[in-house]
Amino acid sequence: MRLKHKFAIFLALVVAVIALTLWRVMAVSSGILEKHYARPDNPLAVPVAGADVKDGERLAHMDGCFACHGQQLTGRVLFTGPFGTKLVAPNLTRVVRKQSDAQLATVIRYGIRPDGTTLINMPSTRFLASSDQDIAAIIAYLRTLQPLPDATPASSWGLGGRVLLAMHFFRVTAESTNTTMRGPRLTPTEPMALGRYLTQSQCAACHGRNLKGDPEESSPDLRFSLKHYSQDVFERFFTTGVGRRGHGTRVMTPLIKSQFHYLTGADVDALYRYLSLPAGAVTSMTPATAQSPHA
Repeated sequence: MRLKHKFAIFLALVVAVIALTLWRVMAVSSGILEKHYARPDNPLAVPVAGADVKDGERLAHMDGCFACHGQQLTGRVLFTGPFGTKLVAPNLTRVVRKQSDAQLATVIRYGIRPDGTTLINMPSTRFLASSDQDIAAIIAYLRTLQPLPDATPASSWGLGGRVLLAMHFFRVTAESTNTTMRGPRLTPTEPMALGRYLTQSQCAACHGRNLKGDPEESSPDLRFSLKHYSQDVFERFFTTGVGRRGHGTRVMTPLIKSQFHYLTGADVDALYRYLSLPAGAVTSMTPATAQSPHA
């Protein structure tokens, strides 16, 4: 067989492999973006009407709504990649005008849009662990916002984004949400219950539900870390971001300055008290004593 014939066959095989790979990438990525999920029957067990709007604004800051969606909540680019790929956190001032309270709660807590498709990289597990009362307050606050123009165009999935989707680079929110972490109906007020609630709704995303740290997040065991903090230093840390050694930390200080300084004094006190409990005392707490019931 002549050399040019061999090269032609080789080239045809290369083209076939590329075509097959592209077909597979498109099929997998389309399956992720177009798959429909069942929506929960009761995403919010308390009414939004009458919720504390002012507290909703505080919670929206503390839970990272402004960090992801921009300082005016008009949208922000979260990721840019090759071939026109762009992941965008949308304009919340306009989204709230198009969805019911139940639809908004489903988007926030489960990462499922009204049409049944999934959000990508939405931190819904954190919001699912939040109380219905807190989610209702956030929605009530969002409904007070005047609609503003989009700060950026919507997400677009170029070839690079499709490849990353197929490689599971992004988190498919509807499939990654831990539905066993559904929060209580009302936000607890008793210090120990409030402390447990805050660790599960705020700390567990990085430190794990058992608070022992997560190697993938490079996060430490919270109870071990707390041994190095007096209550005064702990309170100063969550107020100013200044740690026990008199300076900030690489991860927590920026989070405190942007989000966690919205914790109230009662919140910080409850966190310190709860994290100070021996591990055995914590695991012996029942859901009934640890948080307000849904009923």
